[in-house]
Amino acid sequence: MRTITILFVLLTASIVQAQALAVRVTETECTPTGCRQLTGTGACAYIGNVEDRSVYITAAHNVNKAKTVHVGYGGKWWGARVIHKEYRNSIDYAIIETANINAPKCFSLAESQPAHGVSAVAYGYSNGIYNLRALRAKIRVTRGGRYFSKVVAKGDSGGPILVNGQVVGIIKGHDTQQTIYTDCTLIRRRVVSIYGRMPCCDCIPPVLGPEPPPTLPVVPAPDNSDQIAVLEVEIGKLKAEIDKLNRTQIPVWIMNADGKAIAKETYPLGDPIKLRFKAVKQSEAK
Repeated sequence: MRTITILFVLLTASIVQAQALAVRVTETECTPTGCRQLTGTGACAYIGNVEDRSVYITAAHNVNKAKTVHVGYGGKWWGARVIHKEYRNSIDYAIIETANINAPKCFSLAESQPAHGVSAVAYGYSNGIYNLRALRAKIRVTRGGRYFSKVVAKGDSGGPILVNGQVVGIIKGHDTQQTIYTDCTLIRRRVVSIYGRMPCCDCIPPVLGPEPPPTLPVVPAPDNSDQIAVLEVEIGKLKAEIDKLNRTQIPVWIMNADGKAIAKETYPLGDPIKLRFKAVKQSEAK
């Protein structure tokens, strides 16, 4: 009972450390004589929620061959699944999910890397014991890459390295002098590519309502100034032709019975032509 109480208190105490949490995995190791189950522990960083899921960052080698994955939070182990992992060269990270743990605080991933000599703090679970520790040191920038200037212990893998409260790296491992970590700017880009945005902490889910009517694109009025100018010229020509026709006079000749013109009259174009005829009495033939 005492062991369970200590475990509960220590897992709950991790809340105050900006959500550096424990991760526990089981693996199956088989030999010619039989198989056995192995249990490993490490650390992870809670970075927020997406819908009804909580998202964490850890080291890929923590979960690379895992049969089961659990995250320790609030005095219990939450079943987790691996969403993405990369384990090659200097890159060693994984993105995992649990059901929504409804935590009030989470980490944010830095958008850029710190300069050489900047103070940093690393969180982890040394030697698999749930006594979350904070290790303070400096960021080292060398030709070989970026490092944390102190050596972490077994069980700290997957824990976050913070500068000014933001995660700049996830602990990969260490050599004899320093800790090797995976650049969090790379991880941040991958998280956004998977979820379309960064997960948020203590975020309020959006209220779904009726969809707004589609917004029709604003189409600019066409510029017809050139065509209008051409039409105005043509209209001017037509008016001139109409004026010319209005002034046109049609000549009408009056002919006698012998076919000789004896009179001439003119009429404006469009007016009716008036013809006058004179009755001629013919004498009776004898």
